[in-house]
Amino acid sequence: MIVDLDTRLWTRLEDLGSELAAKIRRTAAQRWVKPDASPEMHASAMGAVDAAVVVGFRSALLRASISESLLKDAVGASGGRLFLARAIDPTQASAIDEVESARAEGAHLLWTDPMLQGYHPAATAAMRVFDRAEALQLPIVTGWSGALPASGRMEFGRPHLFDEVARSFPRLALVIGGLGAPFVEETLTLLAKHDRVFTHVAGIAARPWQLLHSLEICRDLGVEGKVLFASGFPFDTPARAIEAVYSVNGWVHATALPHIARSALREIVERDSISLLGIGVPPPPSRDRTRLPAVESPRLRISGETA
Repeated sequence: MIVDLDTRLWTRLEDLGSELAAKIRRTAAQRWVKPDASPEMHASAMGAVDAAVVVGFRSALLRASISESLLKDAVGASGGRLFLARAIDPTQASAIDEVESARAEGAHLLWTDPMLQGYHPAATAAMRVFDRAEALQLPIVTGWSGALPASGRMEFGRPHLFDEVARSFPRLALVIGGLGAPFVEETLTLLAKHDRVFTHVAGIAARPWQLLHSLEICRDLGVEGKVLFASGFPFDTPARAIEAVYSVNGWVHATALPHIARSALREIVERDSISLLGIGVPPPPSRDRTRLPAVESPRLRISGETA
């Protein structure tokens, strides 16, 4: 089974806030790619996986909010293949009520991001959110695979700030997105320290050397089993992210540098994150996984670049 833990949907880029929308447009112009997060493109891209999480977005700091009804429509039409991550902004007075009603309103887990929402993870308001999430057994995912706005609070994006959260709520499943890049070693140290802290590879797949180095640290710390698959759609696609993971050894081929075991790469791609995190009932696999895809080249194409 392949589960994509980080995908996004929107119909208007401006729903991400004017600052972030402008930054994404500038980045897209430099890379000849326009991220298309329409329901049609999302459905097409998700054909490469068995299940996926559709992640909401909300930030008072960025004056941004994606309509949750759009995400619910996609989840409802998926036949059990999509799961909803409700966006929670702990800086807002409604945050606790939104956590309390999440399951009743169709959410399977929660998304929040200290950097994009401008709060310290151990702030009182945030700790209340994490407390209720643990009590309701709602996993928390963090992270953003796209361009970062200048007004984002990078000081709150350090993964080590979640150490107090993990100590205070040991039964809370916490997924730090994109290996916590650029603070990867902090993230992997948290994985080794806390049983219920995980990470995924969204976004970092476009940086193959960093991905290889990170997976080598995972092996050294013995935390390969806590690395989950995600693409970060629409900034990448599941198919390209899968190719990037399986191709990662191409960068050290025919050298004395250490390689990542093929079995470990397969486990990352095919890990059943739905059962591991307690999100819900995983759908049956939709295709034969007995053969691994062939790796033709160590070069990872940039999103939007043709072969």
